[in-house]
Amino acid sequence: MTMLAGIRIAVADSVDEVSLAALRAAGAVIVATAAPKTGCAVADGEADIAVTTRAPASAVCITPTAAALRAPVSVLASDLALANLAMTVLAAHASGVPWPVDVRLATPADPVVGVVADPGSPGAFDKVTTALTAAGARVLAVEIDGSVPLNIPDGLDAIITLACPTVIDDLCGVTVSVGGSAVTVRARAFDDAVAMDVAASITDGQAAQDVWPLAAANPVELVVFGAHLRGGPLAHQLTDLGSRWVGEITTAPRYRMTALATVPAKPAVTRVPDTAPGAALYGHRWLMSAAALGRFLAALPAPMQLGKVEFDDGTWRTAFGCDGAAATGRDISGYGSWPAAVAAGAVD
Repeated sequence: MTMLAGIRIAVADSVDEVSLAALRAAGAVIVATAAPKTGCAVADGEADIAVTTRAPASAVCITPTAAALRAPVSVLASDLALANLAMTVLAAHASGVPWPVDVRLATPADPVVGVVADPGSPGAFDKVTTALTAAGARVLAVEIDGSVPLNIPDGLDAIITLACPTVIDDLCGVTVSVGGSAVTVRARAFDDAVAMDVAASITDGQAAQDVWPLAAANPVELVVFGAHLRGGPLAHQLTDLGSRWVGEITTAPRYRMTALATVPAKPAVTRVPDTAPGAALYGHRWLMSAAALGRFLAALPAPMQLGKVEFDDGTWRTAFGCDGAAATGRDISGYGSWPAAVAAGAVD
């Protein structure tokens, strides 16, 4: 893996050897620094990324859940994408570190975010509120008591304060620059993907598909073909479970799709016999925790079922299927996808 080939990374002398070895293995050019100076290396132009145990409050910074890696670190960079890249490498090399079996891998479709406004930076927090609202979030003004440990109040997915990138037990954080001020998105322990998504929404508005927690959380994959496609009427059943959309995919040309007379309408995907003609069908990939998949499967109505499906890249993946005896609706395989069949009026 050479994800960091040629990228200069300042690594504090307090960072553990496993993390240092992971960065080297990914092709990074290591610039060793004393811990107090590491955080300044990016701002001073000496490095593209900095990995330290003491993050300053003025940089783009990812501070993961303390127990998410082998040892607590913070990753600083000139932008969130670079910081995410380095964190992905560190997370991928932290195998054996247990994550909860029930963890959210994405922010909900309509997150609730608390904003702790600061009179000294009204412009920044106005921009934060505007960006969150545009992204579909519900924004609540909250106050924090500085005399007690910081926590996320019930009913909130995250809170945003002036920059505070230090490690806080039971919380994770992402610091970004908004309106010339550094602000920190805080979320509960192991809600690191939620913090990443909220931080993206108040900067460029685009959350990366491959946020770094995917490399550490041991997610499971589910491929869907119909109402659970991203933007579909049942996609909320996946996003409510913390599932993350990660792209498009097409089956091998060995399947057929029929329209079931359900509400809402759903496709039935079944494999055809080896001697029968089949179609390549379009779907979406979602990643979720093992516990989330279990809850989803428990609520799945008949005749829908999950099973292994062959895809055009030669892989077999867990995907939506249907009891073959129940797949008696109109054959819409020729459209190649559920959205195309719906657009053509082939689905009642």
